[in-house]
Amino acid sequence: MTSTFSTPGDFEKKPTSGRERDVDRDDLEDLLGVLSAGTERPPEQYMCDGVSPIMAARPSSVSELAEILLVANQRNLAVMPQGGRTALTLGRPLTHYDLALDTTALNRVLDYAPEDLTITVEAGITLKLLQESLAEQGQYLPIDPPPGDQVTIGGLLATARSGAWRGHLPAARDLILGATVASPDGSLTRSGGRVVKNVSGYDMHRMHTGALGTLGVIVEASFKLSPLPAAVSSFAIVCSSLSRAGTVACEIWDRNLATRAITILDSKTSAILDCGDVATVLVEFAASESVVVRSEETLREILRDYDMSAEHIGNDIWAQIRSLTHRDGIDTVIRAGVPASEVSGFIDHMEIIDGPSWGHVAAGSVWSCPNVNAQTLLGLRVVAERLGGFLQLESGSKSLREVVDPFGVSDAGLTDSLKSQFDPRSTLNPGKWKAVST
Repeated sequence: MTSTFSTPGDFEKKPTSGRERDVDRDDLEDLLGVLSAGTERPPEQYMCDGVSPIMAARPSSVSELAEILLVANQRNLAVMPQGGRTALTLGRPLTHYDLALDTTALNRVLDYAPEDLTITVEAGITLKLLQESLAEQGQYLPIDPPPGDQVTIGGLLATARSGAWRGHLPAARDLILGATVASPDGSLTRSGGRVVKNVSGYDMHRMHTGALGTLGVIVEASFKLSPLPAAVSSFAIVCSSLSRAGTVACEIWDRNLATRAITILDSKTSAILDCGDVATVLVEFAASESVVVRSEETLREILRDYDMSAEHIGNDIWAQIRSLTHRDGIDTVIRAGVPASEVSGFIDHMEIIDGPSWGHVAAGSVWSCPNVNAQTLLGLRVVAERLGGFLQLESGSKSLREVVDPFGVSDAGLTDSLKSQFDPRSTLNPGKWKAVST
């Protein structure tokens, strides 16, 4: 049974979509007055779900972004914050969309202390640029969100997406030391700190991590970093079945090796990645050279007991896996969370659908790009829930997301309370967290 709920702002604005709202260019005159030269952008470049905003802005400073939010909030405009635009359809369709708020001009490194393994950046910087800067000092931010390093730091935090490293390495919310958030009323709030030994105050930045920009706009963030591993090696293990792949993958994980990723591929995904057309286990080791060598030796010992072998492959395969959800022609993407021991079984169940599926064992996450209707999707959700997990619609058509709640069972009371407190006028991403009545 699912619930239907609304945010307080939905009672202040009639829930409509696209151009049905009575908002036009004249309503934006106050907003135009606060934009510096070059901030306004062509709105047609910011289309989402077939709808273009009335206006788009790309502020070059945190103060300008905050002022834009203040005016938009006062004028009752619906704002959609966005960076790399790689997760626009995560969540329900917006009930209305007036202003696109592009954060990509906020792309500076504000403070970097290599000796302390900490960095503070603006939220519009891409993960790629950040990783390249850190690599010069032999360091990195140990996170691998899909679809790749083109994501912005703000988007990385707002979506809280993770990849194959999750479970072997900390999640984004565990790496963030502090953040500055612009509230809908234009105020700037900072929580946490910039150094590991001086994290203070409430961890409000954790609340904004994964909130999809519905409670505030993350404009700056501080992280704890890790040294780049001295050695990285990857292997592919061809298996006779998904059940066999699950058994082998779990044993590798249980042996406490220097794994940074253990991923199970179904035959369709293996074929896409040129690993053959059978179930495959991929393993990545990352540590000092001696530790990696010992892990490789132990891997071969494990596989000998199964009369199997591992083929050394290029490390670029992990970037290919991250980008699987954004290949041409992909419309629907789902992610299930199940116990690690059930990853291969759930992938096997997904074989009934048309599309590739793969799973990261340590995180218990299964991804798929299926061609499914609403009824099939809801059936898969039931299977995941029976296993003690969940199924989330990561991306899909507007019509599908209007029928199927992307998040499944929602805590309506908590979501409503947070929205009421932090965005009472429902200025930011209105409707994105709203549940679907079925």
